[in-house]
Amino acid sequence: MTLILKIFAVGLLHVAFFASYPETGPYGNFFMGGSILVWSVFMIFINTSTKLVRFISGAAGLVLNLAAFALIAAGIAFTMPQRDKVSVLEKIQKGKYPDRDTLNSGMLRFGVRLDTSVKTGIKGLDAEVGKAIKKLKEDQ
Repeated sequence: MTLILKIFAVGLLHVAFFASYPETGPYGNFFMGGSILVWSVFMIFINTSTKLVRFISGAAGLVLNLAAFALIAAGIAFTMPQRDKVSVLEKIQKGKYPDRDTLNSGMLRFGVRLDTSVKTGIKGLDAEVGKAIKKLKEDQ
């Protein structure tokens, strides 16, 4: 995996956490920007060592990459601010996973309206099914 894809994956990991647990308070956006920057620099250093390890074994390089992403996920979950002062890691350990409404409000932060996207997709699917049924009736 190239370095740009790894940095993109770091950003996606942050988006997943921020969409799943959107109650970050007033400093959440600053935290997200700083965290992406810090973990991207970390990934640049890890990428160098991964390339060196890959000379020995390709599987060891993959394991090192997976361990780095697990460390990043744990770091984000441990340090991400929440309004209720309970870390995301503690919420995950207690089994408090996000529900559909939480994901909808979290994705709304990024300008994605999941409700309208799903409704539009269902309407399009209904229209296509109707066309297929009409064509089947005409073919008989």
